[in-house]
Amino acid sequence: MKNNQINNTVEIDKSHLAVVTTLIIVCCVVGGYFLVYTLKPPGYHEMYLFDAQNKIKNYPQTVIINQNNTFNTHTVVTNNMRMWQEYQIQVKIVHHTIYFPVNAPPYSTYEFTLDADQSWNNPISVTINEEGNYSVVIELYAKNNEGDYVFTDNFCVLHIKALTSHS
Repeated sequence: MKNNQINNTVEIDKSHLAVVTTLIIVCCVVGGYFLVYTLKPPGYHEMYLFDAQNKIKNYPQTVIINQNNTFNTHTVVTNNMRMWQEYQIQVKIVHHTIYFPVNAPPYSTYEFTLDADQSWNNPISVTINEEGNYSVVIELYAKNNEGDYVFTDNFCVLHIKALTSHS
């Protein structure tokens, strides 16, 4: 009889061990799925400017009307959204920038599509014809599921002083 009790105890312990092992495996699978698929950082848009020498330091600050009042800046946009994305860049020339996106009509616009992890690197040409202090604002928009371009909160600003040659 005593031997029979020992066998029952061993069988119960084996069944408990099987349940505990199954629970551990299920927890690891669910936890692993959560870590791999739900904790991925969200996709993002990236935008920055290069100067005429493809550097990030010699941006134009002063232009002289009718001499060098047209300048180029290379704008780079990288799609880190893990899927193709349609983009629009709006270039705006204003006197003051406080809020973004700037409430002003675009000076020029550029539209393009990028695959995941692809970059767009193109010069943007700007001409300023009147004396004054300006902000050249380059804003990035992305097309949403409804087909509308929405501001991505990515923007770059160049502060330019335009002078006449006799100033």
